[in-house]
Amino acid sequence: MGKDKVDLRILKTRKAIKEAFLRLVQTKGYERITVQDIAEEAMINRNTFYLHYVDKPQFMEKLFQENVESLNACLSLEVSSIHEMDKDMFATMLKTIFDDIEANMTFFKTMITQNIYPNFSVYLKEAFKTIIFSGIGDHRHDEKIKIGIEYMISGLVGVICLWIVEPENYRVDNFIEQLSEIHYSNMVDLLKDT
Repeated sequence: MGKDKVDLRILKTRKAIKEAFLRLVQTKGYERITVQDIAEEAMINRNTFYLHYVDKPQFMEKLFQENVESLNACLSLEVSSIHEMDKDMFATMLKTIFDDIEANMTFFKTMITQNIYPNFSVYLKEAFKTIIFSGIGDHRHDEKIKIGIEYMISGLVGVICLWIVEPENYRVDNFIEQLSEIHYSNMVDLLKDT
């Protein structure tokens, strides 16, 4: 066994804690949940919770970081420069983002609808900006580019949040097609002189 391999029991326990927490937030709200509530809902001992997490805020922070890191992995492009990206690659990146969010929909929907992280959309925007700016090199300080990227990412995050709140009302394929059309063309226009 490799030393980086995590024991299956630990993974199952953490999954149970996460699922219990997300269920409780939807029924009781974040502030009213105690560690004891989470432990009972997850069918574990309270001390078991403390073996994994210091307290509820630290657990929440780790849960948030895991999901944002997962999105960052979706955004990591296999290109050395954003100029190498074509429309199909852009659509594939969007599809990967939507797939990852859909796989963790309970988390994302809870974050947005329960207002646990009041600035959750700001965190999403920052994650997206970090990746995009890493692909454009020295032009990250160019005023025109900063304004354009901010505008495009704000729209992208707004649409993603709309879909998270009402996934039953929208088809992901339509979102990806429209976003690819709008954002890819705008990005090419914005960056063509860089």
